[in-house]
Amino acid sequence: MALAAGLVALSACRAVDPGPNFVIAEEQFNEDYFYCRVEPLLIFGKKCGSGEPGDGGNCHFNASAVSGMALVNHDPIDCAGGDHPVDRTRIGAGSPAQGNLQAASLEMNRDYLTAPLFVRPTSNRDHPREVFKREDPVVDVIRTWAERP
Repeated sequence: MALAAGLVALSACRAVDPGPNFVIAEEQFNEDYFYCRVEPLLIFGKKCGSGEPGDGGNCHFNASAVSGMALVNHDPIDCAGGDHPVDRTRIGAGSPAQGNLQAASLEMNRDYLTAPLFVRPTSNRDHPREVFKREDPVVDVIRTWAERP
């Protein structure tokens, strides 16, 4: 009888209070594609971390100079020309590469045209310099990363 009463009470619920610590899960982007394409071609290739000589070290490798997407300089991840890292120990928990993945993922969106990772470096709005043009081939790398499961 108590079980039946409990089931009736539960079936009457239409919403559940998520409580004070409710968190929406972060979007997960393809890690291997990041390590093998996004990081080498965008982050390092476009000097997002180091910046250009005239930037005075105020780019993403200098965490005190940026308000978001602080990055760590590290040796490139070897993907042997493919889309998967050769040595997975280089991308493990706490590694610089994984830190860069997490920082970049926070600036990414499935609709890459609205992602800060695309919008900010293609304009001078809220960014000190134009890093690349909207027609740059690296945009395809960003688009592909947004689309990859």
